[in-house]
Amino acid sequence: MEIVTLIAHETPPEPGAMVAAIDVGSNAIRMGVATRDANGMPILIQRYREAVRLGHDAFTTGVLSPATMENAVEAFRQFRRILDQHQIGIYRATATSAMRDSRNGAELVKRIQDEANIRLELISGEEEARLVHYSISRRVDLNNKFTLLVDMGGGSVEVTLCDNGEVIASQSFKIGTVRLLEMMGQGGNFNTLLSEYLDATRKKIREQIGRRKADLCIATGGNASAIGELANQLLATPSIQTITRKQLATLIEKLSALTFEERVRDLGLRPDRADVILPAAMVFHEIMSLAGAKIMEMPDAGLLDGVILDMVDGEERTFLSKRKNLIAWTRSLKRKYHVDQRYAKHVASLSLALFDQLTELHKLGPLERLLLEVAGLVHEIGMYIRVGGHHRHAGYVISVSPLLGLSDREKMLLAQVVRYQRKGPPSDTHEGFAALPQEDQKKVWQLSALLRLGIALNKERRNRVHNIQVHTDKKQIELVLNGEGDLLLERWAVLQTSDYIEQAFNRSMHIDITSPENN
Repeated sequence: MEIVTLIAHETPPEPGAMVAAIDVGSNAIRMGVATRDANGMPILIQRYREAVRLGHDAFTTGVLSPATMENAVEAFRQFRRILDQHQIGIYRATATSAMRDSRNGAELVKRIQDEANIRLELISGEEEARLVHYSISRRVDLNNKFTLLVDMGGGSVEVTLCDNGEVIASQSFKIGTVRLLEMMGQGGNFNTLLSEYLDATRKKIREQIGRRKADLCIATGGNASAIGELANQLLATPSIQTITRKQLATLIEKLSALTFEERVRDLGLRPDRADVILPAAMVFHEIMSLAGAKIMEMPDAGLLDGVILDMVDGEERTFLSKRKNLIAWTRSLKRKYHVDQRYAKHVASLSLALFDQLTELHKLGPLERLLLEVAGLVHEIGMYIRVGGHHRHAGYVISVSPLLGLSDREKMLLAQVVRYQRKGPPSDTHEGFAALPQEDQKKVWQLSALLRLGIALNKERRNRVHNIQVHTDKKQIELVLNGEGDLLLERWAVLQTSDYIEQAFNRSMHIDITSPENN
């Protein structure tokens, strides 16, 4: 095991003062141990690394071999001893591309739980990108910049676009370094093979980046850090955390001229870094070129750091970050699908007003409120595809979109809420709804009912309802509406949803309208 002590303490931290994060990557398994400073910010004090290359099996046979699994379990046994030694009770262990792609990955997860007593979580590419962005946003000023974040792993590359610090798009590409090595082998002209392979991903990356040029490219991951150190060593760059695109091209030429053995002997690279450093540099250069970025920064940030920050910051701060990302995503979707933003914001506002006043009835929490807000803002995106059946199209777009901050389960819940904004009610004959757990099916009924009410209350798209008061008893939900005009069309539209509301909340619907003169 490779151990790097970052900060030496004269007196060890008190029991319970430390947290740990474990990252099961395609090229290695890492653990970081952190304590907190006076302001509560985490300080990484030690890193541990086990050179277990899960990607070798995952990207060739698709099955982790018994030897690889045993090595991984042994690494976790050692991590458990470290956790116990330092009395660390708060930790999070995550696994990324190689484990996601292995057919027997779940078996390894179970063995680690049984034999090392560590719960390992398989996270999506979106969650990986969220944690990386969270780490970078706390370490780098992203304000007033169009920034490209590139997290290079062994199995995948997460490309995230940030405008003024907010995530507007994110996508995972299967062009990780270990995956590329295993797919291409060691034969032939590697540079040519890599260029041909990247052709298949250029179009998707270009679609995500669009026509704007990135002010800055930020790279994370072990290869990004190694590139910064190599550039400083071979090109005498002023900092190990910054490299220009031209300097990166020069570094690629120098690395291409060296054999694997020479990279280990002359550059001091570990063997499991020496073979992947060239494809990593080439992928970074390709993405920089596509984005028009002239400078790449390699800050001391990344997935491990993001996991630790996420744990230390607590639920409230993490939730606010999640909401910020999701609302930024809705803005990008509205631009892409030409949504009437003024109308959508009013529908969302009306739906949330109903949600807040019916809390005692539905007993849903902040996450469900956020999902309803997002649903209100983007419910019309399906019209860009086809007006007929636009509710189904909108639900599908959401189900296949990368949403930072939402788990797959939460994303499916959101998709179904938008799916049932109109037309028929949820049904077990509908595949998406039937696949949800029973508790989520109930949430779909209630959240989609509130969304339908919000849409009905803005029937003429004129934002005429200004205020809603909700009164409930055991048999009835009463809405008292106040706004411009007689609101008779809005009242009629709400009554059309009464059967749906009754099924969702087991209450009948009653509506009163107050005139402006009475206020």
